[in-house]
Amino acid sequence: MKASRSIAGLAIYACCLFSAPAQLQTRPDAQPGGYILGPNDQISVQVIELPEFQARSYRIDSDGTVNLPIAGRVKAGGLTIDQVETELVKKLHEQVLDPHVTVGLVESKSQPVSVLGAVNAPGTQQIEGSKTLFDVIAAAGGLKTDAGDVITITRQKDQGALALPGTHIDPVSGKSTAEVTVADLVELRKPGANIPIQPRDQVFVSTARILYVIGNVRKPGGFTLSGKRPVSALEALSLAEGLSPNAAPGSARILRLQGNDTLTRREIPINLKRVLQGKSEDMQLFPEDILFIPDNSSRKLIGRVAETALATISGIAIWRGF
Repeated sequence: MKASRSIAGLAIYACCLFSAPAQLQTRPDAQPGGYILGPNDQISVQVIELPEFQARSYRIDSDGTVNLPIAGRVKAGGLTIDQVETELVKKLHEQVLDPHVTVGLVESKSQPVSVLGAVNAPGTQQIEGSKTLFDVIAAAGGLKTDAGDVITITRQKDQGALALPGTHIDPVSGKSTAEVTVADLVELRKPGANIPIQPRDQVFVSTARILYVIGNVRKPGGFTLSGKRPVSALEALSLAEGLSPNAAPGSARILRLQGNDTLTRREIPINLKRVLQGKSEDMQLFPEDILFIPDNSSRKLIGRVAETALATISGIAIWRGF
């Protein structure tokens, strides 16, 4: 069943993602050879023969240079750690016959990636070294329960176009945008979906379309909906695994938002008993609708359906739908 497969995939995903730190941490000893230094990165420089360099760190300025004792302004932006060491050896060779130079990365601030939307810790991360889409979502605390089906990645022009099917390139900015489905990433359906992330990429996780089925059903809750096709009341009832023994399907109600008003809902009666018997037509539900099935002994509460329903959905579980 698609719903159970999605839940299983998300459970595996959560084991990896929710144990991840809220932000990627950089360490002085983590110095991948391919890391390109940039403005605002902070480096440590030690020269055994020169005490002026001991126990200090230096920030790379906006022009890509760093001001160092004796050596003066040295280009660091756009270079790797190893390349900066080589440049410093050349610079200091006039003062020291055979300088022993060690450069380390103290703090990375030049390679931001934004991860927004339905993640637990949205914001900007500083990436160091090679990171994938899975990595940065994990570092953002993983997916929220109500995460949708689509992850959108936007890449800056100078980083090259995204290597994903359906990539769109903006003719004005040159930015490229593409989409990856959560299922492809989580369930490893398409390994290519877990693309390498580049500095200044923007990652956005959509929020799911949710409808709610509450009251006297076997599995009340909110159900996330994939795709854009409409869902009927009977399909929603099947997601909730059917009616409870004391249900009064003939008195069911659909509570629907009024336009852009997020507080007011209108009640739409639906006789699910007749629908189940094939005597009435099924009704289409929309995202954020609430399908409420009362108890057959609670007719006095029918006048307070909206109040009861809204109080109930605040604490219900969200299930992966279809």
